[in-house]
Amino acid sequence: LLRDKFLLGFDPSPELGAILVVYFVQGALGISRLALSFFLKDELGLHPAEIASLTAISVIPWLIKPIYGFLSDALPLFGYRRRSYLVGSGVIGASSWLWLAFAGHSVWEVAGASILSSLSVAISDVVADSLVVERVRDQPASRSGALQALCWGYSAIGGLGSAYLSGSLLEMFTTRQIFAGTAVMPFIVAALAGFIDERRMDTGG
Repeated sequence: LLRDKFLLGFDPSPELGAILVVYFVQGALGISRLALSFFLKDELGLHPAEIASLTAISVIPWLIKPIYGFLSDALPLFGYRRRSYLVGSGVIGASSWLWLAFAGHSVWEVAGASILSSLSVAISDVVADSLVVERVRDQPASRSGALQALCWGYSAIGGLGSAYLSGSLLEMFTTRQIFAGTAVMPFIVAALAGFIDERRMDTGG
């Protein structure tokens, strides 16, 4: 049932689970979007135009996504091209949300944390896409799009869940408490990076 209904025929494995969690987290991080809007409006007193500008700035890391792919291919960290970048992206993301939760008292601090959070998701997205492309090569032509569809499906589930819960959470928790909870998700990505099936490269060190 798990294999046929939830994994589109793919055999369950720790690596597949880790990849799907990365995509799920990308969608689920939207759970803090509404809280961030209220935080900027109510606690920092920003006007709609200023909020829009801050949101536009946070998109910058996504404009240079090819750079992350090039770096992960050409510059292994600690001998790994995928694991280490997933760990790094998770640490960056968790740190940025924790900064918003316990600090972030100025517009510049919030802008910096937002950019780092966006950078975290962009890096994990590139790495996850690279892993999917590599795994698809081992699949028959008739199954080449199934893994991509599965990953996008889990990202959509995360996004739908976050959209449904974001308003309810604001009624139960403060914005900073939601930020602290959001920090758990990129940390999970970092923790699961060890399940990626990747052989350590000899960097000559």
